[in-house]
Amino acid sequence: MNFNTKASELKKVLLKKYRLKKYTNKAHDIRKQVIDKTGREVVNRTVKNEIREYSNETFGSPKFWPWLSLYTEIRGEFIHGWLPNDYFQITLLDEWNPRKFSEISDMKTFYHSYYEDFAVKPVAVKVSGVYYDQHWNVITRDILIDTIRATVEEIVVKKDGGFAGNDIQFLKTEELHIRDMEKDNENLVIQPVIQQHSVLSKLHSDSLNTLRIATFLETDGSVAFKFMFLRFGKDGNRVDNAYSGGRLCFLNLEGEPLTGVMNSIGLTVDQEEPKLAKLIESLKIPSAEDAVNECIRHHSLFPYVRYIAWDVCIDSNSKPKMIEWNAIRPGMWFAEPHIGPIWDLDSILS
Repeated sequence: MNFNTKASELKKVLLKKYRLKKYTNKAHDIRKQVIDKTGREVVNRTVKNEIREYSNETFGSPKFWPWLSLYTEIRGEFIHGWLPNDYFQITLLDEWNPRKFSEISDMKTFYHSYYEDFAVKPVAVKVSGVYYDQHWNVITRDILIDTIRATVEEIVVKKDGGFAGNDIQFLKTEELHIRDMEKDNENLVIQPVIQQHSVLSKLHSDSLNTLRIATFLETDGSVAFKFMFLRFGKDGNRVDNAYSGGRLCFLNLEGEPLTGVMNSIGLTVDQEEPKLAKLIESLKIPSAEDAVNECIRHHSLFPYVRYIAWDVCIDSNSKPKMIEWNAIRPGMWFAEPHIGPIWDLDSILS
């Protein structure tokens, strides 16, 4: 092994340790928030020892106990079969979703080309400083503005690589100027503001409220549905992300709630927001199963990664439309304490 190879291997080891420490700190931080909010601490010395023993026997080290402890604080009890988020993100996901393939999910400007009718059609895209219409015909800056104004009244502008609702602009087209597209040298997708189904709009009309659907490519080539939750905005926020103040609840395949309303740290807030909780109780999302089936079908068209988190809206015609898909940072930890265990550990760890 030459010097460059040794240096590369050392870099990988150090990066993995850094990432593990970062995830460990995140678990401790969220667990502290949960304990502060609930006023109770479920994980005493006895429970912690049980969790560490399970972590060691199942994942080869007791160091994965913090996420399992967080799940326990949220659930109120420890459940054998849970998959710790740090082991999932650092060990499994690195193998399942190789970076050279997963990074494609960051290319929002490319979605409509690969996923065609399932993806929201853009009004235009900007790639490498050049503007194109939705059919990849080059258009000038002057035509761009005229085309947008003639098509829609409001647009959403997103950057390639944007994450968790960051770097999103909502712009009225009558006030639109080319400088809004040229503030920096970024690839942009320019989409119409989607008219969502009235059932979703009732939850929060100011945001596009989306389904997060997780699918997994099995070793036999089939694609499995893992879970689905609904995200919706709050207090006039234009985005539905929980980390931006939004709420969520898990759904079954029929689009009916499996849980109450949850916040960004995974706690149920039904008592704090009784009107919203009552609305969720009678909720039934139209075309939810169709949305899941579309995600499964389109995952089969991209078998280069095994785990995908899809963001799907239901438009005013009850049709599922893919907003984004995520193969780089597709989360799963919310599901484990509420509807998990969601994984067959014998299968994925063998």
